[in-house]
Amino acid sequence: MKTYFKYFLGIIIALGLLFPMLQSKFTFFEEEKLEGVTTVTEKPIFSKENYFNLSWQENYNAFLNDNFGFRTQFVKGYNQVLYDVFNTAKAPGVVVGKDGELFIESYINEYIGRNFIGKSKIVENVLKIKQLQDSLKSRGKDLIVIFAPGKASYYPELIPDNYLSMKKDSTNYKIYASEFANKQVNFLDLNKWFYQNKANFKHKVYPKYGTHWNHYGMAVALDTILKYIQKKRSISLTDWNYNVVSYNTALKGNDFDVGVLMNLTYPIEADPNPYPAYKFKNEEDSYKPNVLVVGDSYWWCLVSDQLPKHFFNEDEFWFYNKTQLIKNEKRADVKNLNLSASLAQRDVILLVATEATFYIFPYGFVDNAYKLYCQNNSKRFNELLANINNDKIWLEEINKKALQHKISLNQQVKAEAEYILSEELFSSKESVENIIERIKGDDIWMKEIKKKAVEKNISIEQQIKEDAQWMFNKN
Repeated sequence: MKTYFKYFLGIIIALGLLFPMLQSKFTFFEEEKLEGVTTVTEKPIFSKENYFNLSWQENYNAFLNDNFGFRTQFVKGYNQVLYDVFNTAKAPGVVVGKDGELFIESYINEYIGRNFIGKSKIVENVLKIKQLQDSLKSRGKDLIVIFAPGKASYYPELIPDNYLSMKKDSTNYKIYASEFANKQVNFLDLNKWFYQNKANFKHKVYPKYGTHWNHYGMAVALDTILKYIQKKRSISLTDWNYNVVSYNTALKGNDFDVGVLMNLTYPIEADPNPYPAYKFKNEEDSYKPNVLVVGDSYWWCLVSDQLPKHFFNEDEFWFYNKTQLIKNEKRADVKNLNLSASLAQRDVILLVATEATFYIFPYGFVDNAYKLYCQNNSKRFNELLANINNDKIWLEEINKKALQHKISLNQQVKAEAEYILSEELFSSKESVENIIERIKGDDIWMKEIKKKAVEKNISIEQQIKEDAQWMFNKN
């Protein structure tokens, strides 16, 4: 009897080892993909070179690890054991908090001060923001900083004790909030406001298994933002109502964005979340300002629900200052946009961040805008104005634009000069100054320059500048 049992056990073990090999070779069963896994290692191509430098062996080992049969079932089973027995998540960056609350670790890292970038860097950023705010205000535009609530700051009592034991006094949030107050920056601190009003909310504002605010939470936040803009601009925005709320376990948007990353054999049961029924009403005196939002994924939640378009004339969002989205559709890479033209017609610029991204805030936007609006570019700006005013054909084209935009010629000339300056500051194209140097170092080119200068009765230096500007605009 014992001998039969040994044979039976041996067969079971052999089949357990053989089935994954057969599945990876013949794919008898279609396997589900793991959530959050965007890339799988491809089979490496064999060659003598990569064999003898051992890269083929390393890559093939990675290929086998990502592609063995029933991998999804094994991974989910392993994750299930860790979650059930040790209350731990295997998903990268996911932390299981008290009462089973799921967090993304970057939020906790900010709350405990682990990713503190230092006071001097924050002070530098705030000074630039303040100067940019004042410069834009002189142009009739309002720059507003909004710190969205963070789940770690909202539920500190649910953070695991091993993280809380590492909490430091200095955090990016604390220093930013203090410096914004000292420098009188337009700052809406929803992180603080949400925590202070936790007991007053009619419904929960965070899903248990998500890292972003839920639909009710973002409606409360947007309402607060709109009231702030109304007061700042002395305008009346579209009226709306979100008081009718229903709970549902058929979660939408980001309400289960952490839970889905757990990749468990038996998925976590969704917690009911509140969903407002939005109602909008345009009054006679309602006004839609032209607003640009630069921020992180918290604003994307609002865009996904198509809320901003009801209140703003332009629903434009620069995600991390990298991707331009208009009405939730990708249009361009921000680096390819002209900053001056992008901001020219804006009434309000919102800088939005939550605690997970305070360490990279304000995403490079302020540095670029500061370079354009706050640094001393007067010499180059005046040169551009002179070039425009001395070119009759160019001036005629600008006059047509002025009539279209219903502004004075002088205003349109300045806008044109600012546009070109922005191109020179941020474009990957060769700068006008470099082109001038190339012209001066090219004997054949200089002969043509001198000939044209004589024909037009202008100085050689002026002709060099005109040729350089023409080359720059052409490219």
